[in-house]
Amino acid sequence: MRPLSSIKVPARSLAVIVIVAIIVASVVAGVAIDRVLLRSSPTMIGDTGFHPLSSALRSPTPEERRRLRRELAKELSLTPAQDSAFDTIMMQRAGEFSALREEIRPRVERLVSDVRSDMEQVLTPAQRERFRRLQLRDVDTARRMSSTP
Repeated sequence: MRPLSSIKVPARSLAVIVIVAIIVASVVAGVAIDRVLLRSSPTMIGDTGFHPLSSALRSPTPEERRRLRRELAKELSLTPAQDSAFDTIMMQRAGEFSALREEIRPRVERLVSDVRSDMEQVLTPAQRERFRRLQLRDVDTARRMSSTP
Protein backbone atom coordinates (compact mmCIF):
# COMPACT_ATOMS: atom_id res chain seq x y z
CA MET A 1 0.00 0.00 0.00
CA ARG A 2 1.33 3.45 -0.93
CA PRO A 3 1.72 6.10 1.76
CA LEU A 4 -0.83 8.92 1.64
CA SER A 5 1.90 11.44 0.86
CA SER A 6 2.55 9.75 -2.49
CA ILE A 7 -1.06 9.96 -3.72
CA LYS A 8 -1.59 12.70 -6.30
CA VAL A 9 -4.88 14.61 -5.99
CA PRO A 10 -5.91 17.14 -8.65
CA ALA A 11 -5.86 20.73 -7.37
CA ARG A 12 -9.59 21.23 -7.98
CA SER A 13 -10.47 18.07 -6.06
CA LEU A 14 -8.19 19.06 -3.22
CA ALA A 15 -9.82 22.49 -3.07
CA VAL A 16 -13.28 20.89 -2.88
CA ILE A 17 -12.13 18.51 -0.15
CA VAL A 18 -10.64 21.38 1.88
CA ILE A 19 -13.80 23.49 1.50
CA VAL A 20 -16.04 20.59 2.53
CA ALA A 21 -13.79 19.88 5.52
CA ILE A 22 -13.99 23.53 6.60
CA ILE A 23 -17.78 23.52 6.26
CA VAL A 24 -18.10 20.30 8.27
CA ALA A 25 -15.74 21.61 10.96
CA SER A 26 -17.70 24.88 11.13
CA VAL A 27 -21.00 23.05 11.50
CA VAL A 28 -19.58 20.79 14.21
CA ALA A 29 -18.12 23.76 16.07
CA GLY A 30 -21.39 25.69 15.77
CA VAL A 31 -23.38 22.72 16.98
CA ALA A 32 -20.92 22.21 19.83
CA ILE A 33 -21.21 25.78 21.01
CA ASP A 34 -24.97 25.74 20.53
CA ARG A 35 -25.48 22.52 22.42
CA VAL A 36 -23.10 23.34 25.22
CA LEU A 37 -24.14 26.91 25.82
CA LEU A 38 -27.63 27.42 24.49
CA ARG A 39 -29.49 24.26 25.51
CA SER A 40 -31.39 23.78 28.71
CA SER A 41 -29.89 21.23 31.05
CA PRO A 42 -28.67 21.28 34.64
CA THR A 43 -25.26 22.61 33.60
CA MET A 44 -26.15 24.53 30.45
CA ILE A 45 -27.64 27.91 29.64
CA GLY A 46 -31.12 28.02 28.10
CA ASP A 47 -31.71 27.94 24.37
CA THR A 48 -31.86 31.33 22.67
CA GLY A 49 -32.87 29.92 19.28
CA PHE A 50 -30.00 31.86 17.73
CA HIS A 51 -28.37 28.98 15.86
CA PRO A 52 -30.40 27.37 13.02
CA LEU A 53 -29.82 23.89 14.43
CA SER A 54 -30.95 25.12 17.82
CA SER A 55 -34.22 26.22 16.27
CA ALA A 56 -34.63 22.88 14.51
CA LEU A 57 -34.16 20.95 17.75
CA ARG A 58 -36.44 23.19 19.78
CA SER A 59 -40.21 22.84 19.60
CA PRO A 60 -41.75 26.07 18.32
CA THR A 61 -43.98 27.99 20.67
CA PRO A 62 -47.64 28.56 19.77
CA GLU A 63 -46.75 32.19 19.03
CA GLU A 64 -43.97 31.11 16.65
CA ARG A 65 -46.42 28.83 14.84
CA ARG A 66 -48.96 31.65 14.54
CA ARG A 67 -46.25 34.02 13.24
CA LEU A 68 -45.15 31.46 10.64
CA ARG A 69 -48.73 30.97 9.47
CA ARG A 70 -49.29 34.75 9.25
CA GLU A 71 -46.10 35.14 7.21
CA LEU A 72 -47.03 32.29 4.87
CA ALA A 73 -50.58 33.59 4.46
CA LYS A 74 -49.26 37.04 3.59
CA GLU A 75 -46.38 35.97 1.32
CA LEU A 76 -48.41 33.33 -0.54
CA SER A 77 -51.75 35.21 -0.52
CA LEU A 78 -53.45 32.17 0.98
CA THR A 79 -57.20 31.93 0.92
CA PRO A 80 -58.94 31.28 4.26
CA ALA A 81 -59.40 27.63 3.21
CA GLN A 82 -55.70 27.28 2.40
CA ASP A 83 -54.74 28.95 5.66
CA SER A 84 -56.98 26.55 7.56
CA ALA A 85 -55.47 23.59 5.70
CA PHE A 86 -51.96 24.80 6.56
CA ASP A 87 -52.97 25.05 10.21
CA THR A 88 -54.34 21.50 10.15
CA ILE A 89 -51.20 20.15 8.47
CA MET A 90 -48.92 21.90 10.94
CA MET A 91 -50.91 20.63 13.93
CA GLN A 92 -51.04 17.06 12.59
CA ARG A 93 -47.29 16.97 11.96
CA ALA A 94 -46.26 18.74 15.19
CA GLY A 95 -46.21 15.46 17.10
CA GLU A 96 -43.96 13.84 14.54
CA PHE A 97 -41.51 16.73 14.73
CA SER A 98 -41.57 16.61 18.50
CA ALA A 99 -40.87 12.86 18.54
CA LEU A 100 -38.01 13.30 16.06
CA ARG A 101 -36.49 16.11 18.10
CA GLU A 102 -36.61 14.01 21.25
CA GLU A 103 -35.05 11.08 19.39
CA ILE A 104 -32.07 13.00 18.02
CA ARG A 105 -31.52 15.52 20.82
CA PRO A 106 -29.55 13.09 23.06
CA ARG A 107 -27.28 12.11 20.18
CA VAL A 108 -26.62 15.72 19.24
CA GLU A 109 -26.00 16.67 22.88
CA ARG A 110 -23.58 13.78 23.28
CA LEU A 111 -21.72 14.76 20.09
CA VAL A 112 -21.53 18.39 21.13
CA SER A 113 -20.28 17.42 24.57
CA ASP A 114 -17.62 15.19 23.00
CA VAL A 115 -16.54 17.93 20.58
CA ARG A 116 -16.24 20.50 23.37
CA SER A 117 -14.32 18.05 25.54
CA ASP A 118 -11.96 17.26 22.66
CA MET A 119 -11.46 20.96 21.96
CA GLU A 120 -10.78 21.76 25.61
CA GLN A 121 -8.17 18.98 25.84
CA VAL A 122 -6.09 20.84 23.27
CA LEU A 123 -6.14 24.05 25.31
CA THR A 124 -3.99 25.08 28.23
CA PRO A 125 -5.88 25.79 31.49
CA ALA A 126 -5.69 29.54 30.81
CA GLN A 127 -6.94 29.11 27.24
CA ARG A 128 -9.71 26.83 28.45
CA GLU A 129 -10.92 29.51 30.87
CA ARG A 130 -10.78 32.16 28.11
CA PHE A 131 -12.62 29.78 25.74
CA ARG A 132 -15.43 29.40 28.28
CA ARG A 133 -15.64 33.18 28.82
CA LEU A 134 -15.83 33.72 25.05
CA GLN A 135 -18.66 31.20 24.83
CA LEU A 136 -20.58 33.00 27.58
CA ARG A 137 -20.06 36.31 25.78
CA ASP A 138 -21.41 34.78 22.58
CA VAL A 139 -24.48 33.52 24.46
CA ASP A 140 -25.15 37.03 25.77
CA THR A 141 -24.86 38.41 22.22
CA ALA A 142 -27.20 35.72 20.90
CA ARG A 143 -29.76 36.50 23.59
CA ARG A 144 -29.71 40.18 22.76
CA MET A 145 -30.09 39.44 19.04
CA SER A 146 -32.94 36.97 19.57
CA SER A 147 -34.86 39.39 21.80
CA THR A 148 -34.56 42.28 19.34
CA PRO A 149 -37.73 42.73 17.22
